[in-house]
Amino acid sequence: MRSPQKSFSLDQRSELYTLITVNVLKALTVMAALVALLWLVRPYLALYQEGLRIFIEQRLPPTYVFPLFYISESILGLLPPDLFMLWAKSRFPEAPYLMVTVLAAISYLGGITAYGIGSRIEHIPSVHRYLFERHAEHVEFMKKWGGVFIVIAALLPIPFAMASTIAGMIEYPFRTFLLIGLTRFLRFYAYALVLFNIL
Repeated sequence: MRSPQKSFSLDQRSELYTLITVNVLKALTVMAALVALLWLVRPYLALYQEGLRIFIEQRLPPTYVFPLFYISESILGLLPPDLFMLWAKSRFPEAPYLMVTVLAAISYLGGITAYGIGSRIEHIPSVHRYLFERHAEHVEFMKKWGGVFIVIAALLPIPFAMASTIAGMIEYPFRTFLLIGLTRFLRFYAYALVLFNIL
């Protein structure tokens, strides 16, 4: 009776290591490609940036951008945060890191909202049955390693909103989620350092 439990535990560890390795490699690849692309087009950006700055300031005021970003970070996280960081640098050149902090806070709040959406969805009977009966092993895996998954999603190019929704659906402890979710701020500062120093 004990050997299947050990086997299941090894499978869980294997899944966790694979998840971490794949997503770290994915993040490094994305960052390397982004750095290479920005380095290649850097000579042409000086001409483009002034026109882009004027367009952004006139067409995309913060009153529209911040709610749009909040919605994106609450529902699936379809829009990359990097675009909003570049917008912040263009729109607020005197205090770009302050705006990155604001964006990180909005993303964090979006994650909390996504968690709430997940916890509401989980109470739909058909969803609950589908999740806890057909995917019981995955639920157990997420309950055990959910904190690691949330940190990976907060730091790497995985939609944070999606991870937060899943955390809500599996009833991951909310206080722990709030604490672990703060790593989202590290992601924004790290990416901003790369983006702002290249541009």
